[in-house]
Amino acid sequence: MGQTRTDTLERTERPAYTLVLSDTDNDLEAVQYVLWLVGLCDRRGRWRRGARPLHVVHTGDWLNKFNPNLEVLEFFQRLQSSAPEGCSVVLLVGNHEVEILQRVAAGIRTRLSKAHLEFIRKQDVIHVADNILYLHGYPTINLLSLLFQIKQEEQALNLFNQRFRKAFYGGRYPLFKEREGLEMIGDIRHVNQYYMRTGVDGERYGVRVSRLLHRLGIDTVIHGHRPNMLIQLDHELGDEIPGIRIVNNDNKASITGFGAAVVDTRGMVRFINPKAMQVLGGEKAFRKQIGRVLGMQ
Repeated sequence: MGQTRTDTLERTERPAYTLVLSDTDNDLEAVQYVLWLVGLCDRRGRWRRGARPLHVVHTGDWLNKFNPNLEVLEFFQRLQSSAPEGCSVVLLVGNHEVEILQRVAAGIRTRLSKAHLEFIRKQDVIHVADNILYLHGYPTINLLSLLFQIKQEEQALNLFNQRFRKAFYGGRYPLFKEREGLEMIGDIRHVNQYYMRTGVDGERYGVRVSRLLHRLGIDTVIHGHRPNMLIQLDHELGDEIPGIRIVNNDNKASITGFGAAVVDTRGMVRFINPKAMQVLGGEKAFRKQIGRVLGMQ
């Protein structure tokens, strides 16, 4: 049997840095600008010859759920399939991508072809690397319990994606049509209330989530889904989920023009947003600093 894309990534040496995009919501210009800003691509989003190894992880909502842009979807297809050696593009499904599939299943017409829809279904739900869990929304007890089961089987945690796709999209009762299925990608309606809830054993959900994450070897969660006030939010939910660093990478990129984060293998996070660029004195200075950090200069 052939290796899956995730298997291949885990068996090779990972680059020192990961570029994290979130909730770009059909905004192709914002994505291409960030890829150029860090020195990975030219202004049209084509891989730069000789670019240093770097992973790109998009934590979901790369499309608009009501009006998915074909150009955006096909751009990510090309970016993923043409990644040079040492680079990779991991696209996670967010509630926008799931809701697109829900609308199609309900008989609502779409501009997306069957091949486009299949591309969405092939993307991952979570990504785990360097003690960091990347997902669209917030970690739930159900999600972490399934991941812990895989860990007990002494399997790589990213195997979850392969198994989950079968249950999520296949079978007689696919999960993506249900509210509980959306919770598996972290789409929680009342986040603080969820983690402050108390289980039958008297333990708060947030405490249990923290304990499960530590048992999985995860100390940092990076997500999008819940927009902030134009900048990213670090150490979110410190009281609700003790001992776990939660990074919200959703800075409303489609409104601000761009936004992302650069993460190294130690968990050091550097945010990319208009405010950070302004602090450093503008685009040229910011691009130079990021390029120096990533070794792109």
